[in-house]
This record gives sequence, C-alpha cells and structure tokens, in this order.
Amino acid sequence: MRKGTNHFILIVVHCLVCLLLIILFTKNVSLLAYINTTFYMGALYLIAGLLLYVISKKFFDITAFSFRKVFTKWQNSFDEYELPSNRVNTNWVHFFFIQGGALLGVMLILLLLYY
Repeated sequence: MRKGTNHFILIVVHCLVCLLLIILFTKNVSLLAYINTTFYMGALYLIAGLLLYVISKKFFDITAFSFRKVFTKWQNSFDEYELPSNRVNTNWVHFFFIQGGALLGVMLILLLLYY
C-alpha cells in the first residue's frame, strides 16, 4: 500500500511540475500547453524506462565486454569491471514505467476533454 501511495504522490508532484513549467516558460497558460508538457515529460520517462529495461536484459553486455577487451592494454584488466546489466536496478525501471505511463494517461484524459 505504501508503494502505491508513493507513486500517487509522485504523479501529483509531476503534474504540479508540469504546471510550474507552463507558468514559467509560456506567455499564456492553456490546457493545450499543459497537455503538450505532460506528453513531453511522460515520453521522456518512458524512453528512460525502456533504455534501462534494454540494458537490464543484457543487450549491451557483449558490446561492453568486447570494447573492454579490445581497448585494454593488459589481458586480465577487463575482468574487474562490472557489466552494464549488473548496474541497473530493476526498481528504477518500474518507477520510470509507472510514472511515464501515468503522465501519458493524464495527458490522454486531458486530450479527450480538450476535444
């Protein structure tokens, strides 16, 4: 239950940040500007989540390992580095997916109200 409330609070904070960005950077505050801003933030979160998802599924491990093998001077020095998939925490992947999906959901609801 605590996780759900944390996500809901962060979604509300993100909506307020979108509103603050509109007030600071646009001349007139309109629903269309808010829809555009929530789309940009939601898309940014989903892209970050997708990138972390691809990295966590070991897509770039072979490439990183090969680059380390080619560009190291000593033969055994590439064994001490951690692979990219081991550095990604899956909690962050879920966070970005939930927040980006919620922002895009808010954007779609507002878009239906707008038209």
